[in-house]
Amino acid sequence: MIIPVITALGPVTPLGQGREALLQAWRDGAVATPDGEGELAGSLSVGALRLRDHFPKHRNDLRRMDRLSKLLCMAAALARDDGGFGDGEHLALAVGTDLGTLETTWSFLSRLREKGPALANPADFPNLVPNAGAGYVGIFCGLRGPSLTFCQHETCGDDAAAWGADAVRSGQVPAALVGGAEELSITRVRAGRAARCPEQRPTEGAALCLLEAPARAAARGVQPLASHLGSWGACGRPGGTPMTGSLDVDAAASLVARSLSHLGVDGSRVGAILASEPALLAPARQALGHHAPATDHADRLGSHPADGALRLTLAALLVADRSLPVHAGGDGLRGDLALILSAARGGGLRATLIGPPGGIS
Repeated sequence: MIIPVITALGPVTPLGQGREALLQAWRDGAVATPDGEGELAGSLSVGALRLRDHFPKHRNDLRRMDRLSKLLCMAAALARDDGGFGDGEHLALAVGTDLGTLETTWSFLSRLREKGPALANPADFPNLVPNAGAGYVGIFCGLRGPSLTFCQHETCGDDAAAWGADAVRSGQVPAALVGGAEELSITRVRAGRAARCPEQRPTEGAALCLLEAPARAAARGVQPLASHLGSWGACGRPGGTPMTGSLDVDAAASLVARSLSHLGVDGSRVGAILASEPALLAPARQALGHHAPATDHADRLGSHPADGALRLTLAALLVADRSLPVHAGGDGLRGDLALILSAARGGGLRATLIGPPGGIS
């Protein structure tokens, strides 16, 4: 069976854009500075996106793009510059986003209601669909393989990566660009408040990672950072609703235990936990059988529903460089595996294990 390897990273975060910028900021223990005002007070943004430098042939398209699509295209450009994509003929693309282009959609519909259809700009309409960002990435980067967009709330980024890894693992595609993005907007913050699921510290960002078969990476002369060992999902609360954020801790512990059992590895090998929320740490450690350290990404970078993709990026960096601190002022990875654990409102759960490039023995 093929074990997909991670060969390129494209993070777009409030702490920096690109692998090296994020890596240095993380190593230094940097914390992003809040820059929001009003209802967005305390939130974090990623700043300007210099897309024209990366896609000079698409300058006209950039003027019409929404913020979410710009974040995804920036992540794609950074991943392309980091390790390259190789031939895009059969390269798959999987993107996760919970609410998609919500601000653009809200603005368009508000104008339609208040001004009438005659003053609703038809050029904005293509940007309203959740997979608009994936479409732009495919066009700009010349990707011609299958493309999917996942919207399973707080596991959307994890689900996109899991699908891409499975596609590579099964031999359906030689490589997949996977990840997710979320824009920062008042509409999104209000939506979370209405659903009684406010985010820890609202932020925006994107992250795309290239997963490919080891043979393809070797043929391109690229050194893998880590391997995607597998991803497993569960439904913690059957019949749950996205309007609630309750967590089934027993289901989370059972999912982690099942993931370890499937790989035939002991929990002591997991040296870091990258969880979507603090409440997941206790059940994860219970299943692992030890107090594995947890990343402090939410405190330093904020959180958004698709940040499972960013945590995949951080997991790959931690596995690739064992001296990289798991959290600010902490030690490096205390094992050779990293666990990504996410819970979505409505009950969805996903656990992903990242390991060294050569897999596990």
